Amino acid sequence: MFDFSLFPQIPFSEVFKRISAGTTVVTPNRRLALALKEEFNQDQIRLKLAVWYSADVLPFITLIERIYLDTLYTKQISTLPFLLSAAQEQVLWESIIQSSAAGKTLLRISQTAQCVQEAWQLAHAWQLIPKLKDFYPNEDGKAFLDWAKSYQEKTARNRQTDRARICDLITEQYEYLDIKKPSALVCYGFDVFTPQQITLLKKLIATGCEVVIANPAAKRPLALDGTWRIEYVSSREEIFQAAVWARSKIEEADHAVRLGIVVPALSSHRSTLIRIFNAVMYPDIRFALPGAVRPVAPFNVSLGLALTSYPLIDAAFTSLELLDQEMEFSRVSHWLRSPFFAGGETEMTQRALLDARIRRYAEPVITLDRLITLVQQAGEQANCPILLQRLSALVTFRQTKLPRSESHAVFAKIIYEVLQISGFPGERSLDSTEYQTLEKWQALVADLAKLDLVCAKVSYLEATSRLRQMASDTLFQPETPEVPIQILGVLEAAGMTFDHLWVMGLSDEQWPLRANPNPFLPLELQRREKLPLGSTLESLAYCRKLTNGWLSNAKEVILSYPKHSDDRDGHELKPSPLIRSIPETKRDFSVVSQHRDLIIQSCELEQIEDSQVLPLEQGIANQGIRGGTAVIKDYAACPFRAWAKHRLLIESLNVPHAGLNAMERGTLVHQVLAQLWSQLKTKDALDTTSDLDLEELLASAADKAILQMQQYRPIALSGRFAQIEQRRLLRLVREWLDEEKKRSPFTVIATEEKRAIQIGELVLNARLDRVDELEGGQHIVIDYKTRKQSVLTMLGERLDEPQLPLYLVMTEAQQQAAGVAFAAVKRGEMGFSAIIRDPDMLPGVKIFSQINACKQFDSWEELIAAWQQHLMELAEGFCNGDARVDPKNFPATCEHCDMQLFCRIHERIGEKRIEQDNENG
Repeated sequence: MFDFSLFPQIPFSEVFKRISAGTTVVTPNRRLALALKEEFNQDQIRLKLAVWYSADVLPFITLIERIYLDTLYTKQISTLPFLLSAAQEQVLWESIIQSSAAGKTLLRISQTAQCVQEAWQLAHAWQLIPKLKDFYPNEDGKAFLDWAKSYQEKTARNRQTDRARICDLITEQYEYLDIKKPSALVCYGFDVFTPQQITLLKKLIATGCEVVIANPAAKRPLALDGTWRIEYVSSREEIFQAAVWARSKIEEADHAVRLGIVVPALSSHRSTLIRIFNAVMYPDIRFALPGAVRPVAPFNVSLGLALTSYPLIDAAFTSLELLDQEMEFSRVSHWLRSPFFAGGETEMTQRALLDARIRRYAEPVITLDRLITLVQQAGEQANCPILLQRLSALVTFRQTKLPRSESHAVFAKIIYEVLQISGFPGERSLDSTEYQTLEKWQALVADLAKLDLVCAKVSYLEATSRLRQMASDTLFQPETPEVPIQILGVLEAAGMTFDHLWVMGLSDEQWPLRANPNPFLPLELQRREKLPLGSTLESLAYCRKLTNGWLSNAKEVILSYPKHSDDRDGHELKPSPLIRSIPETKRDFSVVSQHRDLIIQSCELEQIEDSQVLPLEQGIANQGIRGGTAVIKDYAACPFRAWAKHRLLIESLNVPHAGLNAMERGTLVHQVLAQLWSQLKTKDALDTTSDLDLEELLASAADKAILQMQQYRPIALSGRFAQIEQRRLLRLVREWLDEEKKRSPFTVIATEEKRAIQIGELVLNARLDRVDELEGGQHIVIDYKTRKQSVLTMLGERLDEPQLPLYLVMTEAQQQAAGVAFAAVKRGEMGFSAIIRDPDMLPGVKIFSQINACKQFDSWEELIAAWQQHLMELAEGFCNGDARVDPKNFPATCEHCDMQLFCRIHERIGEKRIEQDNENG
């Protein structure tokens, strides 16, 4: 660690005086610089000053860059190399690694380049380059030395430098620079100085600059008074208690307070922190921030998100990437309904409906051309004209103006053109966060144009991929008003002072931080030079220093840890060894009222259980309600499901799938059999048709069925996929016809017949797969199934499969109908499952009186009457508005139901069980 006695130290009370006198202050990071500026401004307000000079407080690296930029405006500009940006460095390292022999075996060039770039920065910050020759390198070390040599030669040849070497460059030439140099410099809040920084500071002293060190003012002496160690069951409970504690501190204080929440694993818990703190702080804590035009959360999370995580940026990348490549449908679906696309507000409702329609025929991945086809097939040209016009304009631009290869600068202009065609960033005004995000995006595209300095021409795909990587590497946090609660990571909190501080997650697995040596630098060298996280020993020392800083940088300090981990096993954790000396205590923080509790307290709750909706209007019932026989099937399964699906017309969104799903394959089988029997007509024709002619009939029927489905699923049935599906259909239907040949003579009198069925006051539009007439004049109603089906599904008061009984008892065919049958068209399970009146009507099928479930009926007419009664009761219940949540067989009935979130069946079942337990208790 650095010996701070090398430079004079001053108390914190002197810092503001020196700032007022014009002294520059440098900090280890940007957050500490902003905090010191704000503290200085508040101090000037307390002194009742009307105006004052802005504090010159900035991070150390920013001071170096400022000196470099000041030099560029002097006559010495020709002596300075060009400073590469972070993105330019990344591209240069990637190109060097990729072109090397070692790099050709790597799978993740980008991640390797980032690690090598970090090693390069560490090697210069800690002045390790001259010392590397004393250590025999391993395979990674040899590769690093080769890459570093190539990198250094290339940048020297092009007169370029980077942020790792800019400090050394300024140090070498500082005394010769013709710029305004600081006469005094205060180093504030540093826990560690690198050798590179020390060398520069010594150079400043040699040129007449006074360099002093200052640290934040201790809120109290390092002691255990006002410090507590608390254990919680889980990290979620720990976060909740911290939020309750923070809220109580704000409400109790009669003046502005600063609270810090430090989380070592901040990136892992960021979403949970935001969700829980939002829940605890609202609804009334926002009034702690007077003057806010819109509600502002009283907390700020220091860790930003990757720029690609923001909806505005995701919409931009979807527009760019969809132009010439296929994308996941889920992203395109969000894009269609995004407000950042042209017409997003004007066509909002129509696009939501369009998205629901095209999902049925869309694939998991989709292209721009396929999207336009789906929109046209859905008939939405009139409802979404803006959408179709912009999509067509993108196609035209791709065909006429998109070059195959160009410079980054040209593609940066093309990116702006593509987004302009897309109508980005949309019609409505952007809010503050979106506006800041847009500005960051524009700066990022400008940085893309600068990559021409280190990379030759690229394709459009490479340019957009590079831009996406730059956005992914960019952590962005929109600026927010000053808030009392700061949620910070460990490094961001270093040097910060608070009125109250809570440090969470201090288990033995999280604290101290694990050593993280760079794999491209010799491990022994990192240990010898005492890099902060280069070894376990240095990591322990560094974390111990941070812990001691927490104990003195706030009036009240709470250190907490979870008893159990967040892993699936939930194994037990222990407190960090760095906090075990602090006595453990149990503290109860007053629980604030949640928004729900406030609503409940403000009124009397009246619970009304109403499962009766308005009866179905007679006119609607007589015209035929949407859904066909599925209305009765759904009502028998659960009255609520039938009401939701067929009266409210609620349906779940289809999920695009690859290939054909079971329903589509079943549809093809139905179509092939329907076309086949529309030509054969009789079993005699089946028996007398030659194998060759039958094969031709089957092939023709399969071709027609596939051609019809290809109109909606061209990709799923393209090329060899169509051939494979045709072979499957031929094998399946040929095997089924062998089963048909076992039957007695019959004539197919109807296939795919549409008919209106009236049951009571309810009219249903049904489609029957097939009706056969036997030699004796009896009719058998047949329904094709692509899996084995039990006849028990057609029996009982609440039938699982009511379609065949409905047709049998509610049409004029009742007199001739002598049976209903499921035809299982599935390889290995071919055959009939039927309820028939007379023997020998179907091969291997018993008459109804021999079925156990039908033995209660003395005659066929009695079975028909029972079916009629049950179906009438079901139809009457639906028409009368019965909407009870009453699944026939819970949980099996609900397993594949889409209405669970609507009916809240699990809550209802839970409440009933609690009531039953109370009654039994």
